[in-house]
Amino acid sequence: MGVVPASSYHELAPPPALAPYVECLWIHRIAAGDVPYHQPVLPDGCIDVVATCERVMLAGPATRSTTLRLLPNTLTVGVRFRTGAAPALVGVSAAEFRDQDVPLDELWGRAGARIAARAAETSDCPSRLGIIVDGLVGRLGRARVVDPVGVGIAPLLAEHPGRPVAQLAHDVGLSERQLRRRVEEAVGYSPRTLGRILRFQRFLRAARASGPGRSLAQLAAAAGYADQAHLTRESRELGGLPPGALLDWEAHRLVG
Repeated sequence: MGVVPASSYHELAPPPALAPYVECLWIHRIAAGDVPYHQPVLPDGCIDVVATCERVMLAGPATRSTTLRLLPNTLTVGVRFRTGAAPALVGVSAAEFRDQDVPLDELWGRAGARIAARAAETSDCPSRLGIIVDGLVGRLGRARVVDPVGVGIAPLLAEHPGRPVAQLAHDVGLSERQLRRRVEEAVGYSPRTLGRILRFQRFLRAARASGPGRSLAQLAAAAGYADQAHLTRESRELGGLPPGALLDWEAHRLVG
């Protein structure tokens, strides 16, 4: 079977200059081992700049799950944007790179290529992360003001994931069409899709906190699903597996 490498993940606060745009900086290390580490990436409504030893890319807003195959001794660092804030600094609509990873040189041309080249030259974690942060700080002079509707929609939906779009539009003083356009520009998908993803993330947090012996029916109700069957449909579509199998696979992977 081989030794499955351990995984460690840490989050850091962003520098004050990036705080209007960035939620956190993060570091993910895969320790020594004999076999690859399989890391699930589930939709969460976020956009990240991600740097490995080989490349730097913008990871767009996901609507489906993927699984990364990471080799032992892999170091990945990243910058996670606040939901809805990335386009103001990145300069591109979030909807344009939905479910895509875009190399930084394709996104920013020579400036992106320089950042990627410098990041590839160092294996030191703080230095690699600092290069990405410096690159983002260097773009502040041309950044747009963050759309308050774009960044404000996630907290509203996190509290009430099933809130109708018509009610959301009324709450923010826009027509439904205007709301959809601004949310898709800022977040990458419609308010309804964002609500589904945030509800799924609420379920995952509750399930991880509950530990063994969890009741899927109770977790479904706590997360805001109509019933367990509703949760199962959403888990299959967003997570790739029914909820019980998804949680069991995660527990087995982490124990390994």
